[in-house]
Amino acid sequence: MRPDFKRINNQISELMDLDEAVGRAGQQTEQLRQLAAEICRGRLKQQAAAHLKEISTEALKSSRAGIRTSVLTDAGFATLYDLYLAGDAELYALTGVAEKQVRQIRMITDGFLSELSGRERLRLPEKPGAPADDELITSLSRYRLARLAAQDLKGPGERLHAQLCGFIDGLKIRGRLRWFFSGAGKKAETLAAAEQLEAYASGQENARLHRLYGAFLAAVAISEDEAFADYEKNSAAYYALLEDLTGRSAPDELIYGSIPERLASEIRAEEVQLQDFRGSLRRYQLFGVKYILHQKRVLLGDEMGLGKTIQAIAAMVHLDAEKHGARFLIVCPASVMVNWVREIGRFSAIRAHLLHGAGLMDAFSAWEASGGAAVTNYESLRHLTDRIDGRILMDLMVIDEAHYIKNPEAQRTRYLKRLCDEASRLLLMTGTPLENRVHEMCGLIGFIRPELEEKARVSAALKETEAFREMLSPVYLRRQAAQVLDELPELIESEEWCTMTAADREAYVQEVMKRNFMAMRRVGFLAENPADASKAARLAELLADAESSGRRAVVYSYFRETLRKVSALISVRIAGEITGDTDPLLRQDIIDRFSDAAPGSALLCQIQAGGTGLNIQAASLVILCEPQIKPSLERQAVSRVYRMGQLHGVLVLHLLCEDTIDESIRAILEEKRQAFLTYADESALAEAEAGLEAGDWIRDAVEEQHSRYLPAVRAEDGSASG
Repeated sequence: MRPDFKRINNQISELMDLDEAVGRAGQQTEQLRQLAAEICRGRLKQQAAAHLKEISTEALKSSRAGIRTSVLTDAGFATLYDLYLAGDAELYALTGVAEKQVRQIRMITDGFLSELSGRERLRLPEKPGAPADDELITSLSRYRLARLAAQDLKGPGERLHAQLCGFIDGLKIRGRLRWFFSGAGKKAETLAAAEQLEAYASGQENARLHRLYGAFLAAVAISEDEAFADYEKNSAAYYALLEDLTGRSAPDELIYGSIPERLASEIRAEEVQLQDFRGSLRRYQLFGVKYILHQKRVLLGDEMGLGKTIQAIAAMVHLDAEKHGARFLIVCPASVMVNWVREIGRFSAIRAHLLHGAGLMDAFSAWEASGGAAVTNYESLRHLTDRIDGRILMDLMVIDEAHYIKNPEAQRTRYLKRLCDEASRLLLMTGTPLENRVHEMCGLIGFIRPELEEKARVSAALKETEAFREMLSPVYLRRQAAQVLDELPELIESEEWCTMTAADREAYVQEVMKRNFMAMRRVGFLAENPADASKAARLAELLADAESSGRRAVVYSYFRETLRKVSALISVRIAGEITGDTDPLLRQDIIDRFSDAAPGSALLCQIQAGGTGLNIQAASLVILCEPQIKPSLERQAVSRVYRMGQLHGVLVLHLLCEDTIDESIRAILEEKRQAFLTYADESALAEAEAGLEAGDWIRDAVEEQHSRYLPAVRAEDGSASG
């Protein structure tokens, strides 16, 4: 049977065109990179040029070109900025200014401009509109999305090229005339190749490659509106691109922290294979990845919002590139398991297995057989430890929110101890070491490197701060947002003082007389009818303001009863609620819905549940319904909103009632705040929260309130009896 040579040649031609187009994707991506870099340089130069207004024309006197600055100033050129804007013809028209002087003016001005430009950092806009901003965002978006699409094209494109070469080689006959004069062997080869070609051309692989190339073309031609929408959702990636394109980042001393220069140099020299990493790393994050790989058993204590998860995933990508089928285990709180699975899928091609619930053992078997990343929670360790210990070797074990294992006697800590020997590398991650006391931090260090624990405790006891820091540098790396994210928008904190309604006061005084501290903390929400509660009414007003200003809000409270009353009062604005009972697998879906909600919408969060492991940067308003006893709770909660990738200024509002326990708690927190903030940052030896939860100050505060309101209660009782 003679093949359909017209169809064969058309198929070959189409595949050759596709092969050539896919082959150009890398070159086109590089062109987009160069264009974006050029626009960035132009913006930096434009920003720097504005500073020339501060440099007087008199600065030209240092030149030996005989420039008469008086002629320039008399003509209205008072600053270098004036000269920068002037055309050459304007300057030639001045008496005594010749071509040589103009060249010298340009050279000096350019010298100042180059120096000033080297100090500039680009800030990305909060909203579209300005043509220059739109051009910058669109160029970055096209490069970012094209690069991701080109990564997706690489493997399928290489397979197409190999297949195409095989088809062409196998099709010994490409026309009817040659078919007539060819022998049986060539005809058989041609028929077999034509069958394979037909199967490929009509198969899923070819269809997938067309879809991927279509996505690449869409990225290259993305519109300004689409680009800004992508930027709003992925702004952290855009700032990472800026660092890459401009070479501007935080200073080395802030990226490396307290790590000695010799060790930092070794870590910087670490080679990493991140060609399959589907993201962009900030310079401090790249150092973190190298630190994890070089030091092998470490505690990454970067402040919340700095991207510890992405650093861990990048380290996994490197290890997977070194060893196909590498095996990783991530142990984390149940609330962030889904986030881990999603982020692994987003930034890598590593297969993620969720070891949880009814499918736990099936997922475990798949991970055991094929490798990849197993994601589980602390509670599931009891089902997994015996199946891993002594049986499965891991290339990296990640323990997220590692302060969960600060108690060495806890069962979860014992399970993980058993698994440490099965892991070539061990990474503990926590953004909240501030919540721990020094002996607990030393315990975490001992978990990683037992031989360092006793030395650390001795150094801490002797108050040897610098020695303590240097000792920990091989195992503990911490960076703060304020140090490495200079693009973060403004964070404003404000106290919203509310006056108790009559219903508020009556309910509050009743709890004061009972000395019920926890109920007293719910002041402003104690009235049975939420409409009669002072804080609830103020919260409703704030959300109405948020709608008009284009903000979404996260409302935090320690108490579910408070959240219930908030929900009852403003139910139409509630976009979701997260409490300790919320299914961990549903939390990310709730946050996704909130991210797509209209301005003025609110996400209600019990602060113990919503302050850990979540990314809620779609919000730019944080409302705290009552002051928290532990500063760390408030700081964690705010850090879920005010983090890398936040585009908008964040407003944090503390709802407080006058003449109540709120005043006492705020005063205590303010007194302890500085000591708290210095722990593990400026002074790793400070016992920051010592006594914060001790009963003494709570009893004193309750008694103070009791003494304040008791006379009025007695007077009311006397009046009633009289």
